[in-house]
Amino acid sequence: MMRIQEGVSLVGRTKVIDGILTALHDPAGFGAMVVGEPGVGKTALAHAVVQQLGGAAEVFPITGGSSLRRIPFGALSPYLQGLSVEEVGSPVAILRSLMKHLPAPRGRSSLLPLFVVDDAHELDESTCALLAQLVSARRARLLILSRAAPHPPAEFLALSRDGLLVRFDLEPLDASAVDELCRQVLGGNVLTGTSNLLAGATGGNPLFLLTLLTQGRGQGYLVERNGVWRMVGQPSVDLRLVDLIQSQLRQRSAPDLAALEVVALAEPIALNALSRCADPDSVRNLQDDQLITVGPAPERVVSLSHPLYSEVLRTSVPTARSIAIRRAVLEVLDPRTESLEGFLRSVAWGLDCGVPPDDQSLLRAAVVANRLNDPGFALRAARAVSAPGLRGRALVEIARAQIARGNLGYARELVDEARLRCTNLLVAKEATLLSFDIRLRLGESPEDLRRDIDQWDSLIEAIESTGRSRALPDAAATSHLGARLLRCYVLLLEGQLHGLERPLRDAVESRHGSAETRTGALALLGELLASTGRPVSGAACTAEALALIDAEDHQLLTYREFVASRHILSLVHAGEWNSARAVFENYARHSPRNHSYFAGWSDLFEGIAALRSGRTGAARDRLLLAVEGLRESDVTQVLTMATGLAAFACAAASDTTRAKTLIDEYTTVPKRGSREMRLTGRIYALAAGALFGESHRVAAELRQIADGAAADGMLEVAATALEQAARLGDSGAFAPLAELTGHFEGREGAVLNAFAAAARDQDPVRLAEAATTAEEAGYLPLAGACLRLAAELWTSQGAGQKARNAQTRLTAVLSRTDQPAAGTAGSAPGTRLTRREQDIVSLVAEGYSNRDIAERQNVSVRTVEGHLYRIFAKLGINRREELQHSQDR
Repeated sequence: MMRIQEGVSLVGRTKVIDGILTALHDPAGFGAMVVGEPGVGKTALAHAVVQQLGGAAEVFPITGGSSLRRIPFGALSPYLQGLSVEEVGSPVAILRSLMKHLPAPRGRSSLLPLFVVDDAHELDESTCALLAQLVSARRARLLILSRAAPHPPAEFLALSRDGLLVRFDLEPLDASAVDELCRQVLGGNVLTGTSNLLAGATGGNPLFLLTLLTQGRGQGYLVERNGVWRMVGQPSVDLRLVDLIQSQLRQRSAPDLAALEVVALAEPIALNALSRCADPDSVRNLQDDQLITVGPAPERVVSLSHPLYSEVLRTSVPTARSIAIRRAVLEVLDPRTESLEGFLRSVAWGLDCGVPPDDQSLLRAAVVANRLNDPGFALRAARAVSAPGLRGRALVEIARAQIARGNLGYARELVDEARLRCTNLLVAKEATLLSFDIRLRLGESPEDLRRDIDQWDSLIEAIESTGRSRALPDAAATSHLGARLLRCYVLLLEGQLHGLERPLRDAVESRHGSAETRTGALALLGELLASTGRPVSGAACTAEALALIDAEDHQLLTYREFVASRHILSLVHAGEWNSARAVFENYARHSPRNHSYFAGWSDLFEGIAALRSGRTGAARDRLLLAVEGLRESDVTQVLTMATGLAAFACAAASDTTRAKTLIDEYTTVPKRGSREMRLTGRIYALAAGALFGESHRVAAELRQIADGAAADGMLEVAATALEQAARLGDSGAFAPLAELTGHFEGREGAVLNAFAAAARDQDPVRLAEAATTAEEAGYLPLAGACLRLAAELWTSQGAGQKARNAQTRLTAVLSRTDQPAAGTAGSAPGTRLTRREQDIVSLVAEGYSNRDIAERQNVSVRTVEGHLYRIFAKLGINRREELQHSQDR
């Protein structure tokens, strides 16, 4: 019987295994056929199937091979021993010999013997015909494993078309399966950006992925920090992987290999250009065999189907041949239709071949490379610029690349040099924006930021005074508008939002505006609107800004992270989780490097989504990953908020140790980014700490934060603080929360307002209706809070049946979350009580009143009430009698 080899590469294959088992048990079928590229796990899949059969069928392995393909019945040789020389050529004798190995039929309920045929594409025709004859006679079943190219043998394809062999096309692993496989192999959490990069590098091929994971630990480009694995360098292709891929490619003809080399060096390359550099017949063969992919018209760009094939081919092409191929491709490329990546490649080829393009092209290449987060090539191109008139712009791009590499001090020197005796409005603008960025990353004060803006205004005025061009006044007016936008941005960072909307809307419509100023104004306006409870309107502004970026080719790519982050946050505040997810995935597709450059963001908003839906365990895991990712790259300055959120998620998931660590850490995180982000982080860190300390004090502090935030126009922050205060038992927070959220946009604002207004009015009917709205929107903890309070109010009114109905609904809602269901006091991980709460529970069980408990604990009656509200929420109950009963049990 086949020896079973267990492996983690079967992640994501459960449905396929179940389908194969169903096909093998189908009395009307002949078995199953699994088709896929090398390394996707066909053999491991067969092992798992055999293991699950559990000896119900006797298994006979057969393996094809290129050396056996021309030998009739060569793959069956293990079962043909004892045949004479004359019998070896007789199909009848071979069939008879093979039949001797098969057990006698054991009845209709037993499974027929199973032939597991690996590398079926390498079988000789005689073996295929014999196996088809056996299954047609109902003496055995087949599990065929074959590559798609070359295709499976004709006999098996015919059986598949007739529905007798169920075909399963084994695809590469998707992103979630890659992440799970990474976790299993590395033995811990993996940054989402890292698993995404590995998925892109390997194309989801399990064999390639396992090799890179093993190699990554050995070579040190995969490291563990704070319990999370991340990539700290670019993976190189392991020699074993190179040998495997090269052995597969050696089977191709010389013209095919030549075409593959061209594609590897030039991808993505237009199909018409490729056909002029390589044999057209070979190109068609490679496409038919799925080794290359051809995109849609009109450009029809060609790429290799597997990323690692490209890497292996590029490194194996000799230098002289590589230069010859690059020069040949340069002659046929049309730069007007080339993609940005293709343009960078053509510039790199020119530099490699000793025929660099002109300085303008080099400068454009540096700009594009920086926008695509490739600082290494940006430095190479910018440093090759020699024209004196372009020195300032080249310095700016070198500085931008150094910022990306974390060399902020050197970047500062370059920026200052570029602004020294600057006579170019473009250089003045770019240098100022970079200086502004450096100050933000260093956490410098708003006064320092305003000094940069003042210097920019002075440079504009000095350049304007020269009057060298008729177009200069308009360009200067546009630059002054940009400076005013930066001043608005500083006010946003300070959290001073009153009076900002009008100047931002004016900037969007200004006759002196450019695509760049409109993009910046729309992004800031979107942030402002989201911060004031209008995330739907804010998302419309940021979506328009993203459309402008897409329309301007590479010119506005530098703003993509800035705008995309604000767009995602607006969608999150609006409760549009699927849209936020789609925006991030679209953003990440623009460049593989964006997965690491924008590290932590997908985990951040997925963690927030999990919190809103009551999946505290998932929220904790995702937000912890977000914090680790943002430590590496916090380009949008949200680490402070993420740290507070992670602390809150850990506390909600009863991960006390990590919650306390993160609460302490919150106070030491550099106070960078906007005041809104910092305050949001503080709110959640306080709410997390309330589970281990004095909730009344925390609720009072949250009310103070809400009052200050509302006074400065940060209505979203104020609402967050009031919501957490209410959840900590401050019933006085409901009225201001209801008033504040009355004009809020989006699903989140609507459910929060319905809850707060009904709770303020002590209306159980409206609370039950609000629970329905919250549940439909996916805000299950909020739905539970509505039902819990409704049940309590109905109980106090003597409406016992209504209270019981609400309690039943509450149990159903909480069963879909990680929170404890009603009536299960102390049974769930989330029900852990603090020491103070346990003391209060004991006193309640002994019959003490709230006033008596307050005197014994030396606290106020209101504090006792707050503790009881939190205890009820943790235990999923509504009355003191239920609490006493739970203690009696």
